Amino acid sequence: MSTGHRKLSAWYLQLAQQLEAGLTLAEALRLSRGTGIPAHGLDAMARKIETGGSAGDALNAASEWLPLADRLSLSAGAIAGRMPRTLRALSTRHAQLGAAKLRVILACLYPAAVLHLGLILLPITRMIDWETGFAWNPAAYIRGLSFTVIPLWTVAIVLWILVRQENVLVARLFQIIPIVRNYVSAQALSDFCFGLGNFLEAGVPIDRAWAAAGAITRSPNLRAAAESMAPVIARGEAPGAKLEDANCFPPDFIALYRTGEMSGQLESNLLRLAEQNQEMAQRALSLASVVYPGLALVCVAAGVAYFVISVYGGYLKMLTGLAD
Repeated sequence: MSTGHRKLSAWYLQLAQQLEAGLTLAEALRLSRGTGIPAHGLDAMARKIETGGSAGDALNAASEWLPLADRLSLSAGAIAGRMPRTLRALSTRHAQLGAAKLRVILACLYPAAVLHLGLILLPITRMIDWETGFAWNPAAYIRGLSFTVIPLWTVAIVLWILVRQENVLVARLFQIIPIVRNYVSAQALSDFCFGLGNFLEAGVPIDRAWAAAGAITRSPNLRAAAESMAPVIARGEAPGAKLEDANCFPPDFIALYRTGEMSGQLESNLLRLAEQNQEMAQRALSLASVVYPGLALVCVAAGVAYFVISVYGGYLKMLTGLAD
């Protein structure tokens, strides 16, 4: 299970500063504490290096809590002697991702609170009888919650666990939800561009860079496109000429990639594409955080309206009975 974005961002920045100050990687790992990264994990990584292992071996020792994409990028950066630069780039990216998710969570708090309030009060309204008055029934109340709040919490907890585990079923579910699927597509392309740009910047050969970028992406289409580039590169051809055949790269990606190939600025163009798609993903996520909580509020409002109508209906029924 991966560590949170904010913890990774703080740790990467601290580690980069220590390496730039002249510490060895093992020393920097042992001293990079206080960011929420497990101490035993840092010690295990340091021991791996002190016993003759490489930076890649140390990173693989942290596979339980360090994302695969980060491990590959840092391994490539270590081999090229650019690990501090890679660490700073990863720190900035995780800070952006963490800030975006925090904004979404804060935007959802109020609608979620209102939704829960409505669901908690709903069973109580069913205990009001305009002939006999209000009759509290604990069993009926618990039964009412078992059909509303408890299933909602169960689904939310299970979904949260599956998201943390990067489950394939969740990815497929998100692909069919309007707006959310736009976020998933833009985020996947941003991650792909960021990984590919970092691998190339670290000096990884282009065939291995494409293969590694395909390995870390969550998009099946991007993964298939990366695999299809292997024979193209093996024939000595440039991937840019075959991007349209993949049918998963937008026109701006194709244009900037080809421009980067011709101008020798492919790495910077890919990192620019990563930023652009990250902004698109954040806009889609922000929109989803407005639309879907808004729908939840509409459901609560509909429930309130139903309650008000039932109140007046019961009151009028009682008056009609008295008049008769």
